[in-house]
Amino acid sequence: MTFDKSALYNIKSHLPGTRHSLYELATWKNGLAFKKIDFSKSGKPVIKIAELNSGITSNTSYTNGKYNEEVALHWDDLLFSWSGNPKTSIDTFRYRLEDGWLNQHIFKVTPNEKMVDKDFLFYLLKFLKPYFTEIAINKQTTGLGHVTIADLKRISIIVPTLILQQHISSILKSLDDKIEMNENINKNLFAT
Repeated sequence: MTFDKSALYNIKSHLPGTRHSLYELATWKNGLAFKKIDFSKSGKPVIKIAELNSGITSNTSYTNGKYNEEVALHWDDLLFSWSGNPKTSIDTFRYRLEDGWLNQHIFKVTPNEKMVDKDFLFYLLKFLKPYFTEIAINKQTTGLGHVTIADLKRISIIVPTLILQQHISSILKSLDDKIEMNENINKNLFAT
């Protein structure tokens, strides 16, 4: 396969492995374009980028609608917000809220487990944030930028073996766990 050679899309790496398109590492399912008639006072929350950044608030919309499981959100789903302000909205998240429904402008990312470990893909997407930001800035219109499926197909990265991916992820996850624990301690101290 021939890959885009520009520095923005051909990501350099010192890891051993095989070069793949980012797109082929997962299934990328965009959320739904909800309308006002879909909302209700109760039900499951409709998760927008605002909820990913701030959690469930009084501004969160709810729906009693039934939708395809592809856009249902559950704890620990991998999400990639691909539209909005390039510096603040384009990002990767582990879903940490109650079950809900995925709104548009966010991909639910389901890893191809034969090629990539879910935790490794999360850290890889976090690592790629500066590239995503630059891609979105280059396409910015009316303050909004986008990272499209076409961009995900153009971005190529080196994918190490699953064993090496899991080793790298275990190191990064232990650091993440310590950071999260320290943040929780600081919140509790501040609250008291």
